[in-house]
Amino acid sequence: MNKYTYTVRGSKTTTAIAEAPRSVQAVWNEASLLGINIIRVRKEKERYETTKGRTFFGYHAGLVSLYQQLSNPIQELWFRKKVKLGGENKGMQVLEIADNTDVQDTLKVISDFEYYTTNGFFTRLFMSIRRLFA
Repeated sequence: MNKYTYTVRGSKTTTAIAEAPRSVQAVWNEASLLGINIIRVRKEKERYETTKGRTFFGYHAGLVSLYQQLSNPIQELWFRKKVKLGGENKGMQVLEIADNTDVQDTLKVISDFEYYTTNGFFTRLFMSIRRLFA
């Protein structure tokens, strides 16, 4: 199995998102609308948790991990991307995806992330319990 890494413009080690299949571009666009910065879709290892680091909030469900920059990060987020002076790297920056990826499942995790981040404590608790028994 292979993995592919997409970025906005592409580089020596990544492919431009404009060259990705439409289904992968749909994942990129949906995530960008929600302010997600990085998506990683793994081949095998599943994770079910949320994490909070110095820069990112991580939402992990199955093979999919979504990372969103914290509103007040301890360590600033920086990608090698040209931005205006005082500007920020907002929206999607990196999409790492395995060739066995189920795009519908990835879009479902993005939808669950939106639900999780826009609802209260008890809704999040219910979703966490539901994921354990899914």
